[in-house]
This record gives sequence, C-alpha cells and structure tokens, in this order.
Amino acid sequence: MTCVWTVFDSWMEERDPQFVEKAVAIIDLELHPPTDGPTFCVDEKTGIGVRTPAAPSQPVAPKRPARREFEYVRHGTAAVLAAFCVNTGEVTGIVRRRHRSAEFLELLDHLDRQVPNRQVIHLILDPVRMHASAEVALYVYYRPGRFAFHWLPVHASWLSFIEAWFAILSKKCLKRAEVADFADAAQALTAFIATYNAHHAKPFTWKKGIKFYQRLKDKLASSPADPLPFHPAESPHEPVAA
Repeated sequence: MTCVWTVFDSWMEERDPQFVEKAVAIIDLELHPPTDGPTFCVDEKTGIGVRTPAAPSQPVAPKRPARREFEYVRHGTAAVLAAFCVNTGEVTGIVRRRHRSAEFLELLDHLDRQVPNRQVIHLILDPVRMHASAEVALYVYYRPGRFAFHWLPVHASWLSFIEAWFAILSKKCLKRAEVADFADAAQALTAFIATYNAHHAKPFTWKKGIKFYQRLKDKLASSPADPLPFHPAESPHEPVAA
C-alpha cells in the first residue's frame, strides 16, 4: 500500500496596490511616533463569547487537575473597542454589545477627553466603513486639526500593535473566562484593562519583523511610488510585542 502525502499551504493575493508605501508609513509611525501628540493603534475585537459551562467547573484536587465541562451555555457576545497608545503602552477601551460607527465615535470621545486640547491625536486604523462613515467624517470636520487618520493597507491589520495587545487579552483574560451575562463580561474586560494599564503597560516595538520592514524600505527605495491618496476622513466628509 502506498501513502500519498499532499502538502497544502494557503496564501492571499495582495489586495492593496500601495501596500509597500502604506506599510512603511505605518511602521515608521510605530517606531518613531510624531511629537505633536500621542499615536494610537485602534481596532475592535468582536464576537467575544459571553458564556458559562453547562455544569460547574471543578477546582484542582489531589492527583487531579482542574476540570471544566465541555459544553457551555451561550449568553450573547461582546465587543471591545480599544486604542493602544504607541507612546506609553496604555490602552483606552470600551465594551459594547455592537461595533458600529456610533461605538467608534464613543471611543473617539474618550480619546478627545483624555488627550490635552492642543495635541494632535494620531490614529492607526483599518480602512473599514465604520472608521470612515459620514458620521465619523462630520465628527472630525468639526474638530479641525484634532485627529489625524493613518490608514493601514487592505488586509494588513497585523501591522498594528493593537493586534498584539488583543493576543494578550485573549490569553490572559478571555481564555478561561466564565461570565453569566453582558454586564459581567463588561466588568471583567474593563477591570483587565485597568489592571494592565496599572501594572503591565509598556510600549511595544518591532523585533522579528524589523527585517521585513527593511525589505519593504529597500523595495520602496528601488521603485518609488506615487504619493498616497488624500483620504475623505481628512476632509469634511486609513508587529510584534516587546
């Protein structure tokens, strides 16, 4: 009998014709933040399960590890909208049932109140509709010079430090969480953010990805691209943890 092994790998075509120049601009921002105000990596972690095991969990006992019932009862979902400060490593976040432009504007309001008035708030964002809706554009329009949007390339959220922080959130807070309702989930997530800021917050940096960044810079230098397009959010109406 002959066994035939098939090696399978996945890949994705480049969806953004200006990936190189946008990626270099974003990594430059993360490595060398502007001096006229703080820089935040912003994104949403959605679909967080609010659930409890179908039977009570059992604690550690002599000669037996802690055990948890395999099945669980769903109580809905929650979403965390968060902004990771590149300068300090602290996180500003809100927990909501939904993630729309309305909730994104709530996060912008938090940042607006938190940052001194004369400073510019730089935001590194995914180019998704909720970040560039008419409501968001109007909000930015009536606060001239307050916000600067820096857009990630399409399908490149992994360039943002907030994704590294979401990995910490998943491992340290969500992995074994048991919450009976949305209020419990919101309280647990808010408490985790406060504890993280008080005891663990520190700036992230690029380490393993620095060679990738250098290759991008070399590619950009060898074939300079056109200037990045003007984005509507700028008018009235886009890593690795240390």
